[in-house]
Amino acid sequence: MKRFQFIMVLCVLLLIGQGIFSQGALPFLPDVRPGYGVTGMVWLSDYFPSIRNTPMDTRVYFLESGKEGATFLLFGGVHPREIAGTSAAIVFIENVIVTRGRVIVIPFTNSSGFSIPDELGSSSHFLEVEGKSGPRILVYGDRRTSLEDQGVEDPELYIHYPTGSVVGAGDESRNLNRAFPGKIDGTPTQQLAYAIMELIRQENVDFNLDMHESDTPEQVTLPGGQIHQGGRLAYMLVCHPSGLEIGALALFEVEDQGIPMKLEESSIDFRGLSHREIGDATHCISFLSESPNPGQDRWRDQPLVLDDPKYPIEHRVGMHFEVIRALIESFALFTGKEIHLEGLPSEKELITFGIGAYLN
Repeated sequence: MKRFQFIMVLCVLLLIGQGIFSQGALPFLPDVRPGYGVTGMVWLSDYFPSIRNTPMDTRVYFLESGKEGATFLLFGGVHPREIAGTSAAIVFIENVIVTRGRVIVIPFTNSSGFSIPDELGSSSHFLEVEGKSGPRILVYGDRRTSLEDQGVEDPELYIHYPTGSVVGAGDESRNLNRAFPGKIDGTPTQQLAYAIMELIRQENVDFNLDMHESDTPEQVTLPGGQIHQGGRLAYMLVCHPSGLEIGALALFEVEDQGIPMKLEESSIDFRGLSHREIGDATHCISFLSESPNPGQDRWRDQPLVLDDPKYPIEHRVGMHFEVIRALIESFALFTGKEIHLEGLPSEKELITFGIGAYLN
């Protein structure tokens, strides 16, 4: 029976992703099963109606205590193949109860990118894990908005709005993390970025964390003797200048949990990234975390994106959770505005019990 239910859910996901139910009008909606801590669910389009009934809309979950405190925005899936961030958001929604302040979570920020498989072809589009009530599907999407959903061909070069900076090749116009602060009448990707900014403004968000993944820091010798030095971004917390001291203090706590991380200040020279543009355009203090994803190592033939012995999904999700916990504590020390959580598993608990133990 469980296997039959799993197959049925997979079929529904495939049909929605292909637009059979909605002729492409509705967003791709992976499986999320809210826990007792979720007090409400809205659509991102409630903050910017132009994306309603489009593949760019996505669900937003509220975990509110009813007690005065800070407002924290947590989101994953800006790059849909960076699966630890999305998995962390799902586990958070399904397990955490907020007892002071409130947390807003967007698990599948770029729903369009989740509707298509990763262009690298390094992983299956749908990955199965055993949850508490049977098989669960984790979606491994593409880094960018679907070209079909974008609705226009990629330009030769992508020029960031509103700065006019040349960001990169034309396909970067579909990279949500190059589109902030968005554009009210822009492309679908720019409108999605604008909608997130509207949520931040309208909900008076105090600070946010955008969860990402990068290639691993492995140094390997490739065929022919060339040395691959590994990714620079893995195990990094990037902070808007307004949050640099908060981030530095947080990383001391993360290191105490046995996870050494690097600190980097977001640069004014790289435009369109969440940690820079959110902090520049709003009062929200913005952060971005990077865990190592073997699926993004181009030198691996068959990467294990969930079960890699050195970088399992439990370790990567746990890294993001330790950053969340430390940022909340550090933010309270600097501002006096608190958030209290119950039910957030530690990195060690995730490794001991497996991610499935925290999936409803």
